[in-house]
Amino acid sequence: MQKVERSGTMENNTYNVKELAHKLKQGTISANEKAWLDTWYAGFNDEEVLLSASKYQNPEQLRESILSKITAQMETPEQPARKVFTLWRNIAAAAAVVLLVTFAALYKNQVLEVIDPAKQVDLVTAPGKHRHISLPDGTRIWLSPGSRISYPDKFRTKERLVILEGEAFFDVVHDEDHPFVIQSGQLKTVVLGTSFNVKAYPDQIISEVTVISGKVAVQEHNLPKSQQAIMVLNQRALYNKADRSLIKENYPNASKFLSQRTGLFSYDGASLQTVVDDLSHQYGIRIHLTPDITQNGFYGHINTNEPIDKTFNKLCTVMDLRWKRVENQYFLQPLSSNN
Repeated sequence: MQKVERSGTMENNTYNVKELAHKLKQGTISANEKAWLDTWYAGFNDEEVLLSASKYQNPEQLRESILSKITAQMETPEQPARKVFTLWRNIAAAAAVVLLVTFAALYKNQVLEVIDPAKQVDLVTAPGKHRHISLPDGTRIWLSPGSRISYPDKFRTKERLVILEGEAFFDVVHDEDHPFVIQSGQLKTVVLGTSFNVKAYPDQIISEVTVISGKVAVQEHNLPKSQQAIMVLNQRALYNKADRSLIKENYPNASKFLSQRTGLFSYDGASLQTVVDDLSHQYGIRIHLTPDITQNGFYGHINTNEPIDKTFNKLCTVMDLRWKRVENQYFLQPLSSNN
């Protein structure tokens, strides 16, 4: 571990950054040590170190350049002492840059977690409410009603991990080195940069992942990658919690989630049962249909941002139905019914 000497008020003191970070975490750091660590952190920027090397874009390129210089010097005739001294001084300076860059790559996140630890953010949407979220990496999420999401306020690990219960639409910023991972029950969704919809309510047997753009990998949590489904535009994966099956299918209507993420639903002959299932999750209510109307087709648009009674009035007008509320449950039946 590199030790750093500072002059001024702490002259002749030598500090080990990792040891100071450990002391800070344990609460045993002195005032002088804390002041030095804060000063070191405020002035530390590994990106500037790389830029100072001008043409070197990463530590590997810098190491290769150093090695080439040493090899070239060994193969050329002996030079005057002053030139040899200058060469080794340059090599030593370049080596110091490599050491600093290596230190940054290995320990910067650890130091950051001690000085400024990431905090977990937990958000919940109420029935009938949608929420638009922007994550630290620029990824955007549209959280559906009755859903919960958890994520760190700073992404510092290899994976950008979020945990979802319910439904959300994701527009993920591309980062090849840090895949975006969604954990939703037993289902694990991995992406690099794309837009897709995840529907994984705890009370539903089937979970769905539908791709609007890009490529997405879906697998059961803790299972090997060989048992995953890879999907692209207009495809979706269906995971059955009961038998732990995972199937992939084409889904030409995937673009519907672009409007559904804000609560606007369009139906082109969907069964009435499908419609009320959507309404149940959007409003957080229980809806009952009489058996004879469950498969009736519905054509039209529904805005779930409107009050539930207004939504039911529109639906019943189109479908020749009537509705009633009994305590916290809703019942839809044909107009001709005597019940």
